[in-house]
Amino acid sequence: MNVLDMTIIRLAAGLVLLIAANIALGSINAIIDGEWDQTKFRNGCIKSAVVAAALVAVYFAGYLNPDLMVVEVDGQTVNLMTAVSLAMLAAFTAYAVDVLKKLKDMLSTATPGADAAPTALPSGEGKEDHTAPEEE
Repeated sequence: MNVLDMTIIRLAAGLVLLIAANIALGSINAIIDGEWDQTKFRNGCIKSAVVAAALVAVYFAGYLNPDLMVVEVDGQTVNLMTAVSLAMLAAFTAYAVDVLKKLKDMLSTATPGADAAPTALPSGEGKEDHTAPEEE
């Protein structure tokens, strides 16, 4: 009997972590913007669970029948296990790029409420210092 491929298991675990990070970053951005929606959060969690379960199911289908589906692509023979590996790698890459983009945006933007200085002076006030005595 074949031994489970640890590379795929690590890739799948990393994919689950990237999905969780993507949801967390998206949620914190929505909370900061004041646009957090519980329904959207719940649907995102359900979607991620379904994607992860589908990838696990397809992986085990390929594990049980590795040579059932064989396709030749540019001279390379691709069986179901190879196709599943490529699909997981593509999903991993897509989520990694999305998470890195969200992290970059989060690091490069100011946190709301952090600016203590007003952007404009109230009307009637200038920048001059009123504490100095006036000359006549």
